[in-house]
Amino acid sequence: MTHNMLLLKSKSILYAEDDTITRTEMAEILKMLFGKVYIAIDGEEAYRLYEDESPDILLTDIKMPKKDGLSLIRQIRYTDYELPIILMTSFAEQELLLNAVNLSIDGYLVKPVELEKLISMLSKAIQRTHHDLGLVILEQHLSYNSATKELYHNGEVVPLGIKEHELLVLLIHNSHKTVTKEEIGKALWPLDTICESAIKNIVLRLRKKLGIDIIISVRGIGYRLESHKAQTL
Repeated sequence: MTHNMLLLKSKSILYAEDDTITRTEMAEILKMLFGKVYIAIDGEEAYRLYEDESPDILLTDIKMPKKDGLSLIRQIRYTDYELPIILMTSFAEQELLLNAVNLSIDGYLVKPVELEKLISMLSKAIQRTHHDLGLVILEQHLSYNSATKELYHNGEVVPLGIKEHELLVLLIHNSHKTVTKEEIGKALWPLDTICESAIKNIVLRLRKKLGIDIIISVRGIGYRLESHKAQTL
């Protein structure tokens, strides 16, 4: 238990819950467990915080206004396949969990949540990211660490904007496969209609930061990450 508490204290969590009483009580517990706690009252606010703060784990209720928990997770999973996610539900909502099967959640907790179960599930979810995520070698001296979500060149961190990072992750997960412009637009701007020039601009910015030409343009279709040295460790 002590090891788990220390692990959580070094992490940040995004917590989404629309019920004021539940949110207040759980927030106090989470603030004792985590180094940083971001709190959202609905799915839309939760997604904005996710983009702005890049939390280490998400704990979300299923039923919320504006954007429910499943819609929130689905939006995140467009580009982020690693974020640990735990759902909170009542007994009456458990049938909704069937819809979460394909969203790669780490588990669910039934309200009211027992503290020991909460700590155990949060710890296991965080530990998964430590064990399962590795280093992606893009080219010599260039790598992406999916655990820290950082791009490295010669051991130095290369700062990426949010959309640049999302595009890089999308291309890595579809390595040696062409990602269409429509897929890029939907993944990076799921709620907006984006023109082709915006996508081209993000690609150019990412290419410049990579420093090598491994993002291949497929005329009239989209882009492909092509690195003959790419391998996941």
